[in-house]
Amino acid sequence: MSALIRWNPTYRIRPRRHAMNSFGSLASHWDSRVAMPLDIEENEDSYVVTASVPGFAPEDVEIEVKDDVLIIRAERGGEDEDEHEGWRLRERFMGAIERKLHLGKDVNAEDIEAELEHGVLTLVLPKVEEAQPVLIKVRANK
Repeated sequence: MSALIRWNPTYRIRPRRHAMNSFGSLASHWDSRVAMPLDIEENEDSYVVTASVPGFAPEDVEIEVKDDVLIIRAERGGEDEDEHEGWRLRERFMGAIERKLHLGKDVNAEDIEAELEHGVLTLVLPKVEEAQPVLIKVRANK
């Protein structure tokens, strides 16, 4: 008699989760209870990281590069619990979120630019000159 096994659609996806988090020289990992979803795009001269930080003001966001690791932190404090005793439902997140990206040697950390607009944080990570592609012209042999 054979056993009946319940089908799980994520069974084949789970081992590939780590591979999906690697983007060339940038690799990311979760480092918080709350996730900060992000996208990474590579151009010829830079990487563009777009992270969702809804409800955070620019002064709530801290960006740091330490030992080739880009750390994006956002923290929002809540109102004092004693101030509002009449809460019936409280679901909005209060606290800190953090995401770390391991930078490769091809990122110029000193020239990173950051902009926050409508809950979307955009970081431009320029590549160092050596990492940018070089076009070599081919001459005809006469």
